[in-house]
Amino acid sequence: MTDQSGRFAAQGDQPWYPQQQQQQGYPQQPQQAQQYGDPYGQQQPQYGQQGYPQQQYPQYGDPYGQQQMPQQPQYGQQGYPQQQQPMPQQPYQQQGVPQPQYGQQQPVQQQAQQPVQQRPQPPQQQVRQPAPPSGPGPDGIDWEAEAAALDAPAPAHEAEPEPEDWEDEAEQAPEDDSFFGGEQDNSREAERKRKEKGKKSGRRNRGACLVVALVLMGGVAGAGWWGYGFYQDHFGPPPDFAGAGSGSVNVEIKGGSTGTQMGLTLKNAGVVKSVEAFTAAFGKNPKAGTIQPGIYTMQHQMSGTDAVQRLVESNGGNVLIISEGRKAADIYATIDTKLKLAKGTTATVAKDQVASLGLPAYANGNPEGFLWPTRYSITEGMKPEELLKQMVANATQHYSELKLDEGAQKIGLKSGYEVIIEASILQAEGNNSADFGKMARAMSNRLNTNAGPPSGTWGRLELDTTLQYELGRTTFTAAEHDKDTPYNTYKRKGLPPTPIANPGDDAIKAVLNPTPGNWIYWIAMNPQETRFAGTWDEHLKNVQEWCTGQGKGFDQKAGQCK
Repeated sequence: MTDQSGRFAAQGDQPWYPQQQQQQGYPQQPQQAQQYGDPYGQQQPQYGQQGYPQQQYPQYGDPYGQQQMPQQPQYGQQGYPQQQQPMPQQPYQQQGVPQPQYGQQQPVQQQAQQPVQQRPQPPQQQVRQPAPPSGPGPDGIDWEAEAAALDAPAPAHEAEPEPEDWEDEAEQAPEDDSFFGGEQDNSREAERKRKEKGKKSGRRNRGACLVVALVLMGGVAGAGWWGYGFYQDHFGPPPDFAGAGSGSVNVEIKGGSTGTQMGLTLKNAGVVKSVEAFTAAFGKNPKAGTIQPGIYTMQHQMSGTDAVQRLVESNGGNVLIISEGRKAADIYATIDTKLKLAKGTTATVAKDQVASLGLPAYANGNPEGFLWPTRYSITEGMKPEELLKQMVANATQHYSELKLDEGAQKIGLKSGYEVIIEASILQAEGNNSADFGKMARAMSNRLNTNAGPPSGTWGRLELDTTLQYELGRTTFTAAEHDKDTPYNTYKRKGLPPTPIANPGDDAIKAVLNPTPGNWIYWIAMNPQETRFAGTWDEHLKNVQEWCTGQGKGFDQKAGQCK
């Protein structure tokens, strides 16, 4: 709208005072009232020149004017439509709802703010008016809905519903404030838009903070991981296994070896994880200097501390360690030394008291294979028979738990005793428990097939270790090789009559569960490596390589060193 000077001004920027505008009506205002005023036209209350209602207080009970007679729209003396002049001091003017204008006194204003609780009028006094049209008027505002919202009592502490689909609309809506400094729009719609805009801004801020926090956390974690690796590499303890390990492997400690050299030998054999872990434990153990040269049976993946302790205890102290694969004769000699007895004392006791050692009947009075390899405590004044009884008891208990008789039937052996015999040969032949599965399969293939050289094995093992056991030495002559004896597996089919050593758990389990394969031959290239072959020609190449490494010649026809 324009003022009298013709300039544009924001609606409601000039308050209206009835005392100053009493005789300035305009004749064209009735037409403007029908276009821009109250969209329902005939519902405006009539007032006098002083702005008081003409004794029609009940008419305010019905906001749609259904209790009054049809009247022509009335205007103030100024001639402007009443709704075009908001009163700043009235609280409802901020919602854009048209209010009646009064003079200096407005006694009826309080009545307009009361909820619709009027007593119903008698039917004969009511004159029904046509229902006003619903929806927004020409000015784009639904005055009926606004009036109903103002008249209805608002519930206390009613939470405004969260807007859902207004983001786009809120973003595209223009600013409510006038560019020329007009008053801020305090309508309900404008207030709602400002709140929604604040919520969206808060959500954007929270999302940005979350992204920044995640980036910072990732950077801190990465820096921490790098710092931990740097510390471990430069200042942390050396790599080490935990515990006493498992399995078994024979390791040779040469004379004059330092702690570092011992650690390197053990690391190459898979006993310790690093040389540094072993040398650190070696330096802390005051008895480490007593370790003597020789062949030691160690376990895979031992901690440095356990490896040093195992070597130390094998030399002395109050513990006796029996390694896997040792023969009964060697065990007897070790017991004599440990108990400080005369040489041969334990062997005599084993022979004389064999009936009281607790051997099963199928052992036929032979302790070989029943002296269980493990650690035994030594006490002051202990007798050799006490140790022998402990060893036999441990062996029979383990054999019972493994159910050897049931397992023998599945692999083509006659009894659990044959399982012990084959396991003892495997234990004597092998250096590394990791190879026991393949070796057990090769032995089974020899016993149950005709595989082998051009003439075939025909069920013969053809192994040196069985003949060496019988002779009691590692070398033998050609005549001894060709002689038919119970333990000469070059001449006899099947297994020898007794075990040739005292096997451990790993060897026994390998016999019961051999690794699938077609291997027939094997040769120990060194304490850590055993090579397997499925043909005679492949095996001859491996044997020739080993002989050359030992500085010996090679007999191609015999397939052995010269």
